[in-house]
Amino acid sequence: MDIKGTLILPFLFLSLVLAQAQESTNHSFSKTILDTEGQAIIGANIYWKNNSNKGSISDSLGYFEIIFRKKDSLIISALGFQSLMISSNEIQAFTEKNIVLETDRFIMETANINSSKTESISKYRLKSIEGTALYASKKTEKIELKSLTADLASNNARQVLGRVPGLTIWESDAAGLQIGVGARGLSPNRNSNFNTRQNGYDIAADALGYPESYYSPPMQAIERIEIVRGAAGLQYGTQFGGMINLVLKSAESQKKIQLSHNSNYNSLGFYNTYTDVGLNYKKWSFFSYFNYRNGSGARDNTDFDALHFYSSAHYKYSKKLDIKLEFTHMNYLAQQAGGLTDKQFEQDPFQSLRSRNWFRVHWNLFAAHLDYKPNQNNIFNLRVFGLSGSRDALGFLKGPNRADNEPYENRDLLKDQYQNIGLEGRYLKKYKLKKLPSAFLIGSRLYHGNTQKQQGFGSNSSDADFNFLTENRNLLSDYSFPSFNAAVFTENVFNLSNRLSITPGLRFDYINTNADGYYDSSIRFPGSGEIFLDSSTFENREQSRGILLAGIGASYFLKEHLELYSNISMNYRAITFNNLRVVAPSYDIDPDLQDERGFNFELGLRGKLWKGSNIDAGIFALNYSDKIGSVIKLVDDPFFGRRIIRYTTNLADALIYGSEIFLNQSWSTVLEMSDRWNFDQFFNLAIIEGSYYKAQEQAVQGNQVENIPLINFRTGVSLSYNKFKTSVQLNYLSQQYSDATNAEQSADGIYGIIPEYWVADISFEYSYKKLKCQAGINNFLNTTYFTRRAVGYPGPGIIPSAPINFYFGLGIEI
Repeated sequence: MDIKGTLILPFLFLSLVLAQAQESTNHSFSKTILDTEGQAIIGANIYWKNNSNKGSISDSLGYFEIIFRKKDSLIISALGFQSLMISSNEIQAFTEKNIVLETDRFIMETANINSSKTESISKYRLKSIEGTALYASKKTEKIELKSLTADLASNNARQVLGRVPGLTIWESDAAGLQIGVGARGLSPNRNSNFNTRQNGYDIAADALGYPESYYSPPMQAIERIEIVRGAAGLQYGTQFGGMINLVLKSAESQKKIQLSHNSNYNSLGFYNTYTDVGLNYKKWSFFSYFNYRNGSGARDNTDFDALHFYSSAHYKYSKKLDIKLEFTHMNYLAQQAGGLTDKQFEQDPFQSLRSRNWFRVHWNLFAAHLDYKPNQNNIFNLRVFGLSGSRDALGFLKGPNRADNEPYENRDLLKDQYQNIGLEGRYLKKYKLKKLPSAFLIGSRLYHGNTQKQQGFGSNSSDADFNFLTENRNLLSDYSFPSFNAAVFTENVFNLSNRLSITPGLRFDYINTNADGYYDSSIRFPGSGEIFLDSSTFENREQSRGILLAGIGASYFLKEHLELYSNISMNYRAITFNNLRVVAPSYDIDPDLQDERGFNFELGLRGKLWKGSNIDAGIFALNYSDKIGSVIKLVDDPFFGRRIIRYTTNLADALIYGSEIFLNQSWSTVLEMSDRWNFDQFFNLAIIEGSYYKAQEQAVQGNQVENIPLINFRTGVSLSYNKFKTSVQLNYLSQQYSDATNAEQSADGIYGIIPEYWVADISFEYSYKKLKCQAGINNFLNTTYFTRRAVGYPGPGIIPSAPINFYFGLGIEI
């Protein structure tokens, strides 16, 4: 959204009136400078050829005024645009209201001028400079949700992210309460291998110690999704997957008041309502949305209620300074149907063997943004953000091959409390080096979090009672996990010529993680569970380290709108809280456990190859050193002899490599169809392999890396005519392993192969004046498949994906 606020239209009108008056009295020349798409060009230099001291600069509306000089030529130049020279005679005959500058042929992208003349490069990906972020030479994706015809009401991630190659997506519930996205052999578990952000700030439980996102905003509230692959680690933290930023909608500047409402129904049995409102008043703009979902899924025991609320206030103090405040609240309660074994899935994939499992989340996010822009070439951003949240998991966690029959056992109860606060500052400087545009970024980050994790016994009833049994002597575990992170990072885009640029970067992180608490280390008789030796083990562990990362990227424009790019960047992933604590004698952790380290490499070609095309094709390599995982191990027990435990350690190194290709073809452009028609087709193919080497545990030596389908293919067609839109999408993923041991199958369904599957969706949309109607069929081939084998919640075991289902929605926009 253009954040100029409601001052734009009156100020533009007033400026033009005053300009005309000034011109008539002082013989001045005044116009508005725009790019080829009608966007104002800010900070353009306007001066006379023979008297450059008598100059002007275009303001935030692209407007300028300069005293007229006879027998001279006026020069207009702006970074990333072709300069324009107008003689005094031409000025006297100039009748156009605006002056339009053409985008520079090759520097346009590296200079990051906001012109959609570069649409073939920037429509589906981020520009080299966006605000105070540098994306030059990095692999990026951008999804504008308003351009999609998709089932947004159910947060259907496979449809929304269908144009992003190489992603694996967990489909754990039909309503999209939680979204799990992974890439290139990294687990999709709650986006934990991406640095997940909302409007530029962290939303995970703990960005380092517990980087899992229990919160996902409704897709109907998202304006666009920005994805930056592994090289994003230098700016956004060090996750191997990169960064996902969910940019929410905001008040439309051209409207004083805006209102939209959608109600959606799904044949699986759930209802969704979404309402947002925007308001502009003087220097203020406000935006809020409310979303409520309730119902159930395709299986028994899947009832849920979910509520989302968001509100923002944006104050534009001046042309140079603006401030924004945000608050987000989410809570939901969901009954979980549990997992299945392979045999149970074959018998009836939609049966449920658990009726007592529940999951509850409360999430509160706070953020404040300050943007200061003294001129076009200097930008400063400061954001302060925080989280106060909780997650409660209750249920019978034995495998699905264990019946949960009366008399019921006490359920396991896990309660987490999350408190964190962070501050991140960025300064971006655009400058010229040997007459070529360059950009320098420096930033720093301070982050403190505290997570409280408790585990014990809950009641033996069936309701959502999230209270520990009071008769217990103590809990099974009770830990506090404070963490602290301080970081500084810098990158610089150097344009070495009109075609070639390089972008080196550095990041230094100081990380301190702690574990303070106890776990129940009682020895129990096998079978009966009676205590043989009653004891608790107290721990106070601390680990501090400083980590320096480096990376460099390069970009070369082969021709206009066709770019060759490459980068290599170091990554690491800190030990999580789950790796710092021990919960039971049947589970042990390597005392010498180390952080995971490695690097990402990219080489790609993107842009326009022929008329109407948009391509991003490349190869990559991800080297993952000291990958953490678990194996089954036999140990000597002083009381009961040899017994089996699950042992967590740095299993091995992993090399993951492959190619990813995205191609979008606009057939309406090729066929030169009228503006009423739009006909697009996309292809998205990833071929990826990965294997373990240098294994400390021989059980994984040479094995394939889990969560990698060899072939990940998606294709779709979008067609629109006037106010009618439709889209069809087809997805195919080949088989993949769910764990490092490459188990074919396990008796409890927790480990084994995830078979190949096809799934297809079709969506429709029709607008009539202020009304909008949506409908569609998800999984219209009615494929029976699953994407996940859960070790814990919401399983354990196979989590079936939704069968064929229909949705219908009706909305209004005012």
